[in-house]
Amino acid sequence: MKIFFLPIFLLACFSASFAQSNCTIKKAYAYYNVSMPGAQMADENGNPIPPKPIITRIIYVEYSGSKMPKIESVLYNNIALNYNVMKINAKTISIGYKKLNPGNIIKAKKGNSLLQIDLQPFEGKTMPEINCKNIIIKSKAGGKLCRFFLGSEKEFVTAPSY
Repeated sequence: MKIFFLPIFLLACFSASFAQSNCTIKKAYAYYNVSMPGAQMADENGNPIPPKPIITRIIYVEYSGSKMPKIESVLYNNIALNYNVMKINAKTISIGYKKLNPGNIIKAKKGNSLLQIDLQPFEGKTMPEINCKNIIIKSKAGGKLCRFFLGSEKEFVTAPSY
């Protein structure tokens, strides 16, 4: 009986060793900032138009290896956003204005690197609401499509701008 189960067990362990994932994204951190425009606009009759908040979204991604993952899309509550990816050469970054956001520091582990994804809505679309709970980053690594799920985003504070 042992002779029968031993080869099956070894075959299962051996085949599972080849099922390793090539996805290089290890961690991701989603942040947003909400600011209001400075002057309230009015329509042609002089009636005030309620201002819409300006939402700025940034995702910081920690990835392994020397090759940056190729980001295919970023979805917030299943709404695709336009994005711009930038590599960060530093191993430690501070989010927002340091004095207003103490403790909002991201540090990459040894051997990992960081990249920043700036997000904007596509033309004619609006930015999804704040405190999004369903964020998906789709990337390609080694010809394989990878998905990284984020369950929340944090607010960061910047100096006031007018």
